[in-house]
Amino acid sequence: MNTHHVQQRDRISQQESSSADFERRITAPLPPSLEEEDNDNHLHNRNDGQDETNASSSPNFNVVSSLVNELGEKLLDKSNNAPIQQQQQRSTSTSYSQSSLSRISKAHRSMMAKTSNMRRQRFVTGKYPLYVTVKQNPTKKWLGLAESQICLNGTNIEKSLASYDIFHWLDENERRELHGDYELLSMELLAEIHVKKPGYVNILPKRGAGSSLTSPPLFDWQSWKLRDSINGDDQQTLPSFDEEDDLSERDRLWITGFSLTKNRGELHTLDVETGAMSYVNEMTARAIKWPNEVASIPQQQYVMNHQANSSSTFASSSGEQLEDALLVTDGFLVPGKDKGGLYVVRNPTNSVTERRVCLTGVMNLQGDIINGESDWFYHRAVWMDMTGDGRQSILAARAKLPLLKGNSQDDNGTSGKGQLVWLERPMPHTFDERTGTPLDVDGTVFDPFSPANTPWKLRVLDEGPDVMFSVADLDPQDDTIEVIASQFFSKKLSLHSIKLGPEPEVTFRRVIDDRCGAAFSSVLADLDGLTTMQHDDTVSYPMVVDSGSTVVSLNRNDPFSHLLVTSHECSYADSSGEPDEDRASTTDTEDFESEVTVSSTSSSSASSTTQSKIDGGSLFAYRVPTGKDAWKSKQWTRSVIATGFKVQSQLSNMINPGAPGFVYSFFPTREGGIGSDKKWHRPLIGLSGDCAESAYILRPIEEDAIETGEDRSTKYALMCEIKCSATVGSLAVGYDDFYTTAAEQQSGYAKIYVPCYEQDKVLVFALGSGEDEDLDDGW
Repeated sequence: MNTHHVQQRDRISQQESSSADFERRITAPLPPSLEEEDNDNHLHNRNDGQDETNASSSPNFNVVSSLVNELGEKLLDKSNNAPIQQQQQRSTSTSYSQSSLSRISKAHRSMMAKTSNMRRQRFVTGKYPLYVTVKQNPTKKWLGLAESQICLNGTNIEKSLASYDIFHWLDENERRELHGDYELLSMELLAEIHVKKPGYVNILPKRGAGSSLTSPPLFDWQSWKLRDSINGDDQQTLPSFDEEDDLSERDRLWITGFSLTKNRGELHTLDVETGAMSYVNEMTARAIKWPNEVASIPQQQYVMNHQANSSSTFASSSGEQLEDALLVTDGFLVPGKDKGGLYVVRNPTNSVTERRVCLTGVMNLQGDIINGESDWFYHRAVWMDMTGDGRQSILAARAKLPLLKGNSQDDNGTSGKGQLVWLERPMPHTFDERTGTPLDVDGTVFDPFSPANTPWKLRVLDEGPDVMFSVADLDPQDDTIEVIASQFFSKKLSLHSIKLGPEPEVTFRRVIDDRCGAAFSSVLADLDGLTTMQHDDTVSYPMVVDSGSTVVSLNRNDPFSHLLVTSHECSYADSSGEPDEDRASTTDTEDFESEVTVSSTSSSSASSTTQSKIDGGSLFAYRVPTGKDAWKSKQWTRSVIATGFKVQSQLSNMINPGAPGFVYSFFPTREGGIGSDKKWHRPLIGLSGDCAESAYILRPIEEDAIETGEDRSTKYALMCEIKCSATVGSLAVGYDDFYTTAAEQQSGYAKIYVPCYEQDKVLVFALGSGEDEDLDDGW
């Protein structure tokens, strides 16, 4: 038998003895300060109480527990009957691990024993919801490793039947009992990115902002499984750079952060392919004190026009060519941060050529706006041809709130104010007659972002929209676009139809829902799977102009069926008034219980929905009415997809607390489905919990029996809740492989980025097919 076969046999024997390995790891010696018998008894009694509570509080978990016990007996039987040669192999493996640990002191060797053989933190999903608790491992933090460690449904990942390794020990019948015929997905905690106070995370094309970076990689993040490099067993190799690489489909992660106490913002970028991190200079950070959402900037295109007096005109931008620049929205309702604006950062994070300009005012040398409309802050801005001549202007929503200035109210009784505005892109003074190059008044090449051409002219389109919005074309036959805005302060969902032209104006407006609560995020979604169907040319579907989401699952001119809206209500999780000591004495079973209810209510008209079915923050889905001009007059049917989001009260949540935050729709793979049969016609739904301190992933379900009037497309179930114990302000989803030496990834599957604000980190999770990996062993 050759060496390869011996290695394969040894690998199989190690898998068969996984239970024995696990028992050996959990009984590893503790540090001397922790080797007290009363501590061991306390932990033993606590685990017993937890098992009893698990059995009584979660009926579905009883099935999992019984199968875990059966599986454990099978594994123990196999390990007890293993050949002596396999036992010798395990002894050799243990000796090798001990030799690696011999490089540190004896006092810390026992601390390392529990984690040195830790496997990849992978698990699989199914028809039962998974509650993933991310805890901090102080041992790993002390050793300089990534400190995040996950538990599944309140138990160690290696003991959970949802563990990727244990799941593949089950036979077909046992798998079916747990997961039925549902599609499986695997998830893995790949890495954590260490940045200060991450709030917003955005995936943007690498060919745009940051494309001029040529600096070597700065590794400021850690994979959870880099301990071998720390011990010196492996040498980490840096990726090679190729300036001719195609950047058209590559991802770059942008992370913005902010602080209540510091007079500066945070703006970082990470090349997910190489691991290179960089950040903007100090002047930009001090000028943009509360950066929110960021966006790419399309290059303005020009075409020769020999038939007109001018030799060039504007061309409609396809979005394929991007500037090395970043559009940053800035500001918040906190005093001192409320004087926000719209900024363009040219060559961001380039230490030599970076510069910034404010489009909504004139800045002094300290970066403060001295000439412009003050006290307005911006969360979202999109590029749009508002004038119909090809110029890429800006459509944005802005808000102001005199939080600590008496909380004055307007005529409608609301304390805040919002406006839908647009900023007109300046016109060149002339064009070069021979080349068509746009020129400024002094004869130099025209630059719309130069100090001479800023700030841009701002006009108010309508009152009301304040935070987030999406843009649709509900009637492709007319010359208007429709802005659907979630009005946070006015607590309503509104629609504004804008006629495009030299003087854009709102020609129609209506309130879709005035009983939705403090509407926060609103995005367009295709829950019917229209993009995967054959369309009848005689049917006119509403089309996407801008989906309103930073996760691009719908492109321009794609059809859509629903509008997803989060109601950012503030209901505290500890509203029962239990004293702190009572809450502290509860068992760990609370770690895998959730107050969020998914797909529990029937749909009804938005104007007559009763509030008795809504508890706390909620996720709504509104179906777009069908028929000619039906969106103008008919009711938009509202369904409650999920409700019961609660705020976890802490000091950092005292300013404008609420949950949930942003909503996203995305597919597990870049192609939009899993496998050749494309079973995933409907997307997954992602939710940032905001002050609920969790991230949520919902999966579509098919129900044969539904109540009369219910919307089948809005039926979703909780697939996974990731409890972070920190504010989760947003999510990002990309499909490029994340740079890590810890584990191989399934190419084309989604990578989910979860910012943990108070913990100064961003967690990176990778999706996979859930199927066992095929190994070509050459047999």
